[in-house]
Amino acid sequence: MAVTITKPAFNIRDKLAEIGANIATSQMPSGTIINTAYSEYDEAVTVSTTAYRKYATVWTPHIYARESGSDFLVMSYVQGYASGTPNGTNTGIQRVIDDAWITLANEVRNADASGQDNWMGGLHNTNLAAHSFFHNRFAMDTYRNYKAGQKIQYDIAVGCHASSGASLQVNYSGYNSQCVSFIMEIKQ
Repeated sequence: MAVTITKPAFNIRDKLAEIGANIATSQMPSGTIINTAYSEYDEAVTVSTTAYRKYATVWTPHIYARESGSDFLVMSYVQGYASGTPNGTNTGIQRVIDDAWITLANEVRNADASGQDNWMGGLHNTNLAAHSFFHNRFAMDTYRNYKAGQKIQYDIAVGCHASSGASLQVNYSGYNSQCVSFIMEIKQ
């Protein structure tokens, strides 16, 4: 006796699309990267100071929040040239919305008092008259008051410690150089 087996038509591409496409962020687990932004900056910027410790914004990358209450991981790469015997250079990341640093706890913008800033980013205590530098900075922004659709901006800033004044040149003119930033939105 012959047995006939019938089965409905099955299209693997349709089934994969059903389970993988258009998943709402509300259905994703906490810790999922739900949004990214990338920024390049190649204009030359000179930061000069006659004070002890000063920061200046190089550029302000941004991202639009996909969901309310997210965390944001901000990463930057800054390169440049320092002259005038700076005693250490550093990079910081600051939230624009409330002017708060989201890097090191002791990193105070434009604080001239001794011990009020952290200049261990590069070449601290080397007493070099001039040197090149690059800094990679990672900062986790756990502010969580951002709303879906809101434009969130960060200041990527550089600074140096110098008792008699110094100059930092980011994306040093005459060289083909650029700084980059990458922002990831992480669902909470």
